[in-house]
Formats: sequence, C-alpha cells, structure tokens
Amino acid sequence: MEKIFFCLFTFLPLFVNCQNRWKTVDYNEVSIQIPSDWGNKNTVNYFEDTDITEYQISAWRKDKSINSLAIQWVDAEIESNLYIEAMIKMQQERFPIYRQIQFGEIVDIDFLGFKAKKCHFYGNPMDVSIEGEYIAFTKNEHTYMVLIGGDKSFYKSNDYNHILNSIKLNFSGAVQQKESNIKTSVVDDNFTRYEFRNYSLSIPNTMELRDENSFMSLSEEIMKDKFQSTKKIDVADFNFVFQPAGTDDVQNPENQKKALALYSRVLISYQKGTTDDFFRWNDNITFSQAEYYEVNKTFKDNLLAEFNKGNQMGLNMELLNISDIKISKNINKYVYIEQQYERKGLNGDVKVIDYYLHNNDEIVKLTISYRISESDLWKTDFDKIVDTFSFTTKK
Repeated sequence: MEKIFFCLFTFLPLFVNCQNRWKTVDYNEVSIQIPSDWGNKNTVNYFEDTDITEYQISAWRKDKSINSLAIQWVDAEIESNLYIEAMIKMQQERFPIYRQIQFGEIVDIDFLGFKAKKCHFYGNPMDVSIEGEYIAFTKNEHTYMVLIGGDKSFYKSNDYNHILNSIKLNFSGAVQQKESNIKTSVVDDNFTRYEFRNYSLSIPNTMELRDENSFMSLSEEIMKDKFQSTKKIDVADFNFVFQPAGTDDVQNPENQKKALALYSRVLISYQKGTTDDFFRWNDNITFSQAEYYEVNKTFKDNLLAEFNKGNQMGLNMELLNISDIKISKNINKYVYIEQQYERKGLNGDVKVIDYYLHNNDEIVKLTISYRISESDLWKTDFDKIVDTFSFTTKK
C-alpha cells in the first residue's frame, strides 16, 4: 500500500526563491538582464529553404502578469521595417489576440548606438491593457528584433528601460549543437521505437517528439510557470512530449496548421527512487476489497484535487468522469496501474489515460490523451503503446 501512495507524490515540483534583483541570460553571445523572478527559455530554428537560422531569447514574468520580452535574431540582413511588418503579420495570422491590438507607424530611432526601427503597439485584448514596442536593427550581417511589452505600469518603467539597456550583442554565428541521448529505429510501417536511457517504447508515426527549441515547448514552459507560481500547484515535468506530426514544422506552414488543428499527446515522465519504493517490474499485485477501495479513492481524490486547484486560479478545468483504476501487465510482463478519465477541452472533450509503470526503484508515468471526436485518428494505435514499453533493466 505504501508504494501506491509514494507513486502519487513523486512528481512534486521544487520551488526556489531568488535573492538577487536581476539575473543575466546569455545565449549564443547575446546577453540581457531580466528580473530574477522571471522565467526564460532559449530557442533555435533552422529554415532549410532559405538557409537561415533563427535564434530567440524569451522571458516572462512568472505570474498572471502579461509582462514579457523576446529577442530574436537571424543570420541574414533584412530591412528592419520589413522584419517588423512580417512579424506583425505572422502574429496576427497565427494568434487572433494580435488582431485586437493597434500598431503605430514604424519610425527611425537610435537604439544602443545602432540605427533602428521601432513600432509602438497598444490595446485592450480580452479587457487586458497592454503596451509595448517592436525594435529592429542590423549588426555584423545579422538582423535583430526586440519585442517587449506588458501592462501600463510596466511600459516605460525603470525595469522596462533597464532590460532594454542591458542588451549586449557579440554574435559570432556559431550554432550550439546538443548531443541526443535518444536512439530511434523503425519497427514497422506505423511505429518508431524510441530508446531512452532508462526505458524504451514505440510511438505511432502520426506523432513526433517535441523539439525542446520549438514554439510549443516555449508556450508550455510559460504556462507551467504561471500555473505553478500562482497557487504552487503540482504540474509534473514531463521528460518527453509527443505531439501530432507536423506541429513543429516551421518550414511547412500548411502542414503545421493541419497539425495544430488536432489534439493528442503522449507524455512520459520518469522518477528515480530508492530500492523497494515501487513494485518490482513483474510483481503480482493483489488487494483485498478494502485495500482496493482505499487505493482507488486515493487516485480519484488526487485527480480531483488537481482540477480543483486549477479552477481556483480561473483555468475553468472541468472533469467529466473518472474510471476506477485497473492493475495489469503489458505483453512484456511489466506491471502497471491505469487510470482513465475524461475532461473538457478547448475544442471538444478529451480522453486521458495515465499508466504508472513500476520497476523497484524507478517509475514511469505514461500519459496518453486525445480529443474524443478524433478517436478514429488515435485510439487504435494509442492503445498499443503501453504494450511496447520496457525498462532498460528489470528490477
């Protein structure tokens, strides 16, 4: 019984209070100072058709505030006014909220000693007042864009000006490559096998492994920060996220648009414990009726608590139903506990299945979800995933 309760609380976040007023973010020889209570992420995209690499530093305040910053640069010279116009057009096409914002004329300014272009914007989308600037300029055959904005108290404040004045550029054009710890192999026409350090499984080819540098990854990180910082709600970090194939395809907008219209996810989180924290890989789990009742109730109560906390901060989360847990083994004899439920989604109800796979001193939570109206696209293949799972070492 203790192992069950332990697995429910292993994915708790750690919170660290920053003592310094400012922190410096460095990425590919571009640096900036941001408030120490802001979150940040660095991303890179390569556009094969134009042979252009796009880098970005994103930063945001970790609460309900809309204060944020993005510095984007490309290894090509682009007219600054065209860069701003293209950015505005892209944002208005992809994000309807930008259609509710007013954009001023693009004017000449001096920025950090560079001749630059600036566009002031303001508005009240969704009854939230926002104001900020686009600033674009070129240096050493590279073009830079700064997008900074927030609420009225942030715009042109001391913090706003400090952030802009702290930007330092010394870009050499070197791309930082990250070595992958993931091995893949094609197992049949419909699935690809992913071999991670501690476990492996096969994923349908209709899904892609999310690029940690992608826009979707950035959006998730921002939302996680705002979700956690307000109510200290448990939002487990998923080690790997699979999404509809094409979601990260920035080089094919039509393909990306089709992928973004769908909803499905395969999420994998891994937790290392100590010996006997969890069931052994092939244990035969048996409960008395009273024990099963308590374990089942604990799983349900934990899920309800997550939804209730989300609603406390206005996320309008609605749980439609919860099934009783199931205890089973996959075809590789690995034991798991399964919990299914349905919830409201933005564009339709969503089916979610959580699998807790045990291996003595380690546990994997495998979460599968998809829009119920799209079940014909996902269900058949997704039902097979858990049976492909194996730990690297049986314990």
